[in-house]
Amino acid sequence: MRLDIVKICSRSPAMLATITQVRQAPSRYSFPMNNDLILYLNGQACLEATRSGGVPGHVRAWLARLDADMDDGIELDDGPVAAPDVQQRGQFVLARLLAALGEGKTDFARSLLFYLATRWPELRAIRVTEDASNWTAELDFT
Repeated sequence: MRLDIVKICSRSPAMLATITQVRQAPSRYSFPMNNDLILYLNGQACLEATRSGGVPGHVRAWLARLDADMDDGIELDDGPVAAPDVQQRGQFVLARLLAALGEGKTDFARSLLFYLATRWPELRAIRVTEDASNWTAELDFT
């Protein structure tokens, strides 16, 4: 099963993500047999987060800090969210990941991809298409 969450993300920091469509459809993609999360940018594999092998302590600590920061609330396009749920946290992190890619901050984007890999274990691929001013991201779950 694939859950398409199509987001249009402006490259401007003022407007990072807007959910425009949510639908379920049979997956039309094949995935590697491993348990990795892969981000595709315009059809090319761009970043990968490996889920096997455990999480190093310093990364676990960073993920815990990120969650603790989000516990205090986050800002989405619809406005502030005082107590974000898992989906809202994922939306927030995905928007920051796309912004980091747009700014050339690949290492930070990879860290945010790892966050999504650990918090959404069913997520197998993020397919991002970009044009001059927008991003469209499709999340593929098993």
